[in-house]
Amino acid sequence: MFKKRKFFIILLSIISFLILCVVGLAGNYLVDYALAVDESGNLGSMSDTYTGIQNTQAQKEYDEWVVNQELSEWQIKNKEGLNLWAQYYPAKDENEITILAIHGYTVDHRDIVPAIKPFVEQGYSVLAIDQRGRGNSEGDYLGMGYLEKNDVIEWIDAIIEHSPNNKIILYGESMGAATALLTAGEKLPENVIGVIEDCGYTSAYEMFEDQLKERFNLPAFPFLPVAELIGQIRAGYDFGNASPIKALKNATLPILFIHGGDDTYVPTWMGEKLYDSYQNQKELLIIPGAEHGASADINPDLYYKTIFEFISNIK
Repeated sequence: MFKKRKFFIILLSIISFLILCVVGLAGNYLVDYALAVDESGNLGSMSDTYTGIQNTQAQKEYDEWVVNQELSEWQIKNKEGLNLWAQYYPAKDENEITILAIHGYTVDHRDIVPAIKPFVEQGYSVLAIDQRGRGNSEGDYLGMGYLEKNDVIEWIDAIIEHSPNNKIILYGESMGAATALLTAGEKLPENVIGVIEDCGYTSAYEMFEDQLKERFNLPAFPFLPVAELIGQIRAGYDFGNASPIKALKNATLPILFIHGGDDTYVPTWMGEKLYDSYQNQKELLIIPGAEHGASADINPDLYYKTIFEFISNIK
């Protein structure tokens, strides 16, 4: 009897150890897949290297327009010692408002700049940044907005140093929208007057939970908690803290929430949930038929009409 009991204890220990190994390897894979940037600037979730090429009307119009613009490159070193890069688009007839444009996940500034052409034509200057680990900016891990919010605050300081009297509006898409919302939850200079977020997620955890089920047909537990732990060890932060919906509890700025009605990557309900949770000045725009990040392409007239009316109401 004793030998049988000892055998089962050993067997159970071996099985438990193997399960822990499998879960640990899976958690490490998820960090590589979703957060770690390799030497070529790719993540495991990227099937191809990002080229910045978009087959949209906005991209065609931007390509024709940008050749006649007087652009400049900005560079700063953040508090972690990372070199960060941005492209500055000065408006010809500036009205003392700068749009800080923040791109989304796996891309760089080239993904969002087609959307900023109407802002410049409206008289707003635009600073389109490369988030850490993307494009021309350094970084080995993405922070899902949690780390990037600190970089955005430093970019805000750079804008104020360049144009002390300018008002600043944060404009972000996807992970960039989450970054903008997380930034809004911090103590910011009075120059920052509002946020425009397009298809941001409620939290990185809910986002990964949804994608884990969608892409791998796996439950959140135990894989995400283990990935959180490994992320803390490797990247130095807990992606569970990348929670825009929690950050909104500390935000006071006017916010325009935009989402595509057919978004399944960051589901539309996330945009609605963010809007419903916010207790200060807010607006919501759902673009019917728009998939993830495509609202400006599906209905540009409504998209920019809503944005510019929002800006007029807060400036």
